Amino acid sequence: MTTASKEKLFPARQRCKTCGKGLGLRAQDPVYLGLYCTPRCAGMAAPASRPEDAPRGCRTQREGTWVFKRRYRSEQEIPAKLREDASTSWYWCEESCGAIHVGHTRMGEREKFRMFEDLTADLPDLLIKLRGQATRKQVAEVAGVRPVRLKELEEGLKHPEGLETLGKVLRVYRVRLGVGLPTGR
Repeated sequence: MTTASKEKLFPARQRCKTCGKGLGLRAQDPVYLGLYCTPRCAGMAAPASRPEDAPRGCRTQREGTWVFKRRYRSEQEIPAKLREDASTSWYWCEESCGAIHVGHTRMGEREKFRMFEDLTADLPDLLIKLRGQATRKQVAEVAGVRPVRLKELEEGLKHPEGLETLGKVLRVYRVRLGVGLPTGR
């Protein structure tokens, strides 16, 4: 985190750093980056109103649909059970909503199956997750494709070489695609 790491944060901070209005007066009032009462005071754009429009760090998939991740205004609001769990971590969502989100590492467990409802939305998310901390350039080099082609796949852009590139990238990730057919037909 940038500025907020050096500041006194909500709930110790009771007033907005920019305008001086009260912070988090009601339980449902958002607090941005632990310092501000509105996105404008925080110098950021208004958060997305739909999960589909939010960046990946601010949303998750539950039962095949995108939903917003739970938003916490301070570390103290995160349930003790989650704070003490070694497979969880939390981070400030500086790019979108200005809240704290909890992430799960699921130590040692790999995702074995994922259902795709909308290939254009779900495939880019899967590719970004599989890439992890590697750069696009690193993955593209191993796959034998141009980094721009991997970028197009991760951003859901169309290109004539898309399926060929996808096949090469999935081989690098050691991922195989499958199809689930409806039963009873």
